[in-house]
Amino acid sequence: MMCAYRLSALKLDSDIDLPELMPWDGRTDDPADITFRFGAVPPRLDEADHVGPVFQTRGRAEYLLNLPGTGRILVRQGSKVTIDADPAADAVDVRAFLVSTVQAVLWHQRGLLPLHACVVALDGRALALAGPAAAGKSTLAAILSAKGCRVLSDDVCVLDVREGGVMALPVSPHLRLWSDALDHLGIPAGALPRTLSAKEQFLMVDKAGALREPQKLAAVVVLTRRSGGALSLMRIQGSLAVGALRDMVHTRRPARALGRDPEIFAGLTRLAAADAGIWRLRVPDDPGRLGEAAATALTVLEERA
Repeated sequence: MMCAYRLSALKLDSDIDLPELMPWDGRTDDPADITFRFGAVPPRLDEADHVGPVFQTRGRAEYLLNLPGTGRILVRQGSKVTIDADPAADAVDVRAFLVSTVQAVLWHQRGLLPLHACVVALDGRALALAGPAAAGKSTLAAILSAKGCRVLSDDVCVLDVREGGVMALPVSPHLRLWSDALDHLGIPAGALPRTLSAKEQFLMVDKAGALREPQKLAAVVVLTRRSGGALSLMRIQGSLAVGALRDMVHTRRPARALGRDPEIFAGLTRLAAADAGIWRLRVPDDPGRLGEAAATALTVLEERA
């Protein structure tokens, strides 16, 4: 059964159910900008520019992901995704790669800048919470959602830095939260769908619903966790800001293989020089400090009004 979804302003037609995304709410006869189709995918690309253990690329237009036990996924021209799933693969795990790695590659091929970040918005201003896996991005976004912010995206923050002010594109109001985060937030996991078949991660939606329009990026807060000490917030600028943002680029190695490095560096330089402030927030590895961390991040957003 064909499913239609909204990915920012784009229509995505998919052969696979993607509850992480919002259903398409435009005209039913609108043509698809992106398609996810089941089909045969070759084990290798002809005349590949890059061949690694997990992925291959040819120019900017083709990216082949090969995941033993999950299957092969071919991404072409920022618009066509072919999924050759392993017969034994769990559809939940295939879906996880589509909404994270594959989505980021699509944005790279389209010339936009995806960061490994969650994004929330308040009064037309967006705050990106960037950081590596398990940094607490989604948990802080959930806390800020409860304080009146709107969720724009989880895991993949899509920025348009090509002209004018830096804009954050809305992707989905869903957040993927681990069971311990749900426990801390007092949210029962029982009724929530899993995002990974063998792990305690679940999908929660912002009850305020989805935003439709891009939001001006007010700030990026780069999260780091540490074993102890005080919570600290420090603004970073210039080359330090560019370096911190470079580490947050989603799917950096595939992006480099796709020839995106010069554009990414130019985009990060524009981002660091734009009105948006870049901050580093060091958070003690203590669930009890997450509320304080969220409040600190919120002050950054409020001060950028």
